[in-house]
Amino acid sequence: MSTQVSSARRGIATEEMITVAKEEEISLDNIIHKVANGSIIIPNNNSRKQKKIKTTGIGCGLKTKVNVNISTSTLSQDIDEEISKAKVAVKYGGDTIMDLSDGGDLDSIRERLLEAAPITFGAVPIYQAYWHAVDKYKNPLNITEDDFLNAFEKHAKDGVDYTTIHSGITRIWHNEC
Repeated sequence: MSTQVSSARRGIATEEMITVAKEEEISLDNIIHKVANGSIIIPNNNSRKQKKIKTTGIGCGLKTKVNVNISTSTLSQDIDEEISKAKVAVKYGGDTIMDLSDGGDLDSIRERLLEAAPITFGAVPIYQAYWHAVDKYKNPLNITEDDFLNAFEKHAKDGVDYTTIHSGITRIWHNEC
């Protein structure tokens, strides 16, 4: 399976790159170059291709994007309210949805939100891994690398386009567009 980056590095324009170039009114060559060097990303999970998902480019030289955070929690698990928020975000032109849910049936919540929001969709797999560790080990501090990787893989299989990883970064990196 080819990715946006691997295609761009071979000089191949994907359907998504063509769409972003048109939406952003930027040359396709510019998009290909910036996707290849990592200064533009086009989050796009292939498992959602059969659904009409709005393609969004994010990065250097592109228009500012609107990300809408929605979530359930251990205190409030009203999925209908979160679906309503997702639909409002789509209606008013939100570019991406980030599901920050950390309470309730996370699989069902993610599935229903993905269905309600035909735009780029992100999630936080460590939250699911945390609850798995609570369930399995009775202590979230006993989470393993496999627990995290399994949660990450589950999110990808479910159709999540991008994730937040929550990690410490110690290297300072400066990249000019």
